[in-house]
Parts: sequence; structure tokens; C-alpha cells
Amino acid sequence: MQVKASFKAHEGHIQAVSVTPNDGKYVATGGRDRKLNIWDVTDLNQPSRSFDAKSQINQIAFNPKMLWVAAATESGIKIWNLISINNDPEHTLTPVIPKANDDAKKAPKLPICVSLSWNALGTRLFAGYTDGDIRVYEIVNKSE
Repeated sequence: MQVKASFKAHEGHIQAVSVTPNDGKYVATGGRDRKLNIWDVTDLNQPSRSFDAKSQINQIAFNPKMLWVAAATESGIKIWNLISINNDPEHTLTPVIPKANDDAKKAPKLPICVSLSWNALGTRLFAGYTDGDIRVYEIVNKSE
């Protein structure tokens, strides 16, 4: 294999890269600088969109059916709707904080989301956490 292109996507470490699954038109990048950048592959000079995740990004996953991108961060999962002009996440998913033992001197530590994957229908998001659990989130249609 040979390097076909190279571009400066972030100032610090890049921890995650994802490409839109259906058309390969967009690349998402994220890392320690807490920025999620969306790049059009035809113009890699500057991101077409940039979002502040407010937390280190560990992994990124594009939804295969909707124009959503999910980011696994130290503070949970953040999902942006790429159609929206709003730069705030459409959804923020945080795991339930484990209950503290009466014997425990410290408060329980919130697990960190480190990996993500959408199912092929784009209706379920599988998330891996530092506590060893996989949490499965399902999109609920409120009209049902």
C-alpha cells in the first residue's frame, strides 16, 4: 500500500477516524483536543463541520441510515445530527452511575465509553465501556 494523501486534521493526537459507510464522501476525526471534525473527502484543507465534544474522543461511528455521527467520549456518548445547523449534540448518552457500597470510601467511578458500532439498520448503537460492559442503545420512535 502507498499513502495517497495526508492532511493535518488536529493539533494533538487523533484517536478516532470514521468514513461514511454508504458513500465514503465524509471522514470524521476526533481525539484528545475534544474536537470532532467532519471532512468532505474532495476538500481536505479545512473541516466542513466542527463540533466541540467537551471531552476526549475515543471512537467515532457514522449511522448507516441517518446523517448522524456518534462519538465515544470520556463523559459518555454524544450524537450529532449532521443535517441540523445546531452544533450541540442531538443526544447525549451517559451510563447509569453504579451504586456505592456502604463499605466503600470512594464514590464509584463512571465508566468511560471507548468503542462504538451501529447495527446495519442504524437502529441500535453498541457501546463498549471501561467497566467491561457493552451497552446497547435503541432508537425509540416516539410516534409508536
